[in-house]
Amino acid sequence: MIIKSLIATAAVAASLTVLAPVEKAEAKVNVDINLGLGGGYYPDYGYGGYYPVIDPGYGGGYGISCHKGKKIVKWAGFHNVHPVDCSAPVYKYKAWKFGNPYRVKVNVHGDIIQVKPLF
Repeated sequence: MIIKSLIATAAVAASLTVLAPVEKAEAKVNVDINLGLGGGYYPDYGYGGYYPVIDPGYGGGYGISCHKGKKIVKWAGFHNVHPVDCSAPVYKYKAWKFGNPYRVKVNVHGDIIQVKPLF
């Protein structure tokens, strides 16, 4: 008789846990307000961005000078850089890298557009 009452009690307890009301989960909210105070990196506003130099040989438009193009070629790892043709819109240089001569072309925007080995 005790076993029957234990089984009945277990059945009632199991049915009550299934029918018990479900608690709502709390929504935990994390709010972060960034005011943007202090410095930052802005590539076009004074932190390493490109600033064109007026080259009078290119119709008064914006572009780099032949001397600046020579520096750009040196920054790319070349040495013994000599200008060959500084007529815009493409500047041509003879430069050396790894013991080999190259012809390097730089446009007026400061981009190296061609590197050709000279043999």
